[in-house]
Amino acid sequence: MNSRCFPSFSKGDQRMAETYRFKYYRVDQDGNTTTTFAYKGEFDGETLKLDNAEVPAEVIGEVETRGKYLFFSAVDEADEVVVLTLQITSGSAAKLRELLGRARSAKWAEAHEQEMIKQGQGHTFRKEICPHCDATINLTNMAVTPQVYCEFCHRVGTLTTALESSQAGEKDYGLCDECGMYSQPRKFTMFYFYFLLVVYGWSSNETYRCPACMRGEAWKMLAGNFLFVLGVPFALLQLFRAYGGTDIGSLYGGLDKANLLARGKKFENAVEAYQAILKKTPLAAGVKYNIALAFLHNDDTEGASHMLEFVLKDCANYEPAAATLLHCYTSLNETEKLTALKELWGVTDDVES
Repeated sequence: MNSRCFPSFSKGDQRMAETYRFKYYRVDQDGNTTTTFAYKGEFDGETLKLDNAEVPAEVIGEVETRGKYLFFSAVDEADEVVVLTLQITSGSAAKLRELLGRARSAKWAEAHEQEMIKQGQGHTFRKEICPHCDATINLTNMAVTPQVYCEFCHRVGTLTTALESSQAGEKDYGLCDECGMYSQPRKFTMFYFYFLLVVYGWSSNETYRCPACMRGEAWKMLAGNFLFVLGVPFALLQLFRAYGGTDIGSLYGGLDKANLLARGKKFENAVEAYQAILKKTPLAAGVKYNIALAFLHNDDTEGASHMLEFVLKDCANYEPAAATLLHCYTSLNETEKLTALKELWGVTDDVES
């Protein structure tokens, strides 16, 4: 990593009790480490220190993790976006993302509140703390709903004001990278072993998806490893995890089955399966979002738009639902509703495109 100059900000009064330290490798665009030895890094609640670069929390944009890899963007003094990928070798990429989200969100919310106070609108500022990662969620102009969406951990959370306590297990749910449905995405291992006369070897890689999306791949892996035996235990383990290893006894039990029915355009069966989940846990914006997607899989945009409106009554700031609803209104030529939705979310034509 080249030394970068980032904007400096005055230190706030609140600092983390302890500095989080970790070690990392630099990673290029092809996913290869670019250094022989790991660097030391740390985050003190204000500044992320990487080798000889110091990145204030305020200028860090998107942050994402996949296993031991952490991806993030930041803005330097020249207003250029710098995208970095780190392989965390000591410490936790997920923990570092959580700490960065907590710090960034608090600073952004404070800056927005101060700006609104200057405009004489300070009384309209509203925020909540994410039940899962403790990030500050800016809910200004949003309706008061029992659930909130956190853009920092990408999770829906039930506020304790709606229930005696946040629904256990919510943190495990989010949108699957493969199918885009609300589910329990997690890490799976793809492993193949081969032996051809005197030539043998294996390949292994990690994939992140929901169990429903993994089922087909797990069967392929079992078939591919069947002749050479050694890879069969890996395939069987992934099959078990894909067929109920996470769904049984979970908060939204049966969600994988319902999602598969929806994607297979078995609309009535899918809705019936979703309704069975909602009878047990009626406050579930993510599950209702999947019902809206089921309408879309059934080529019913109008039904999807009505369902998405219900989703936003559970979780007013659920960004995936709002984005999908925007496209539904556009397709349906719902001009007034489209204009109101854009205004609420601050969407311009450039952002939409």
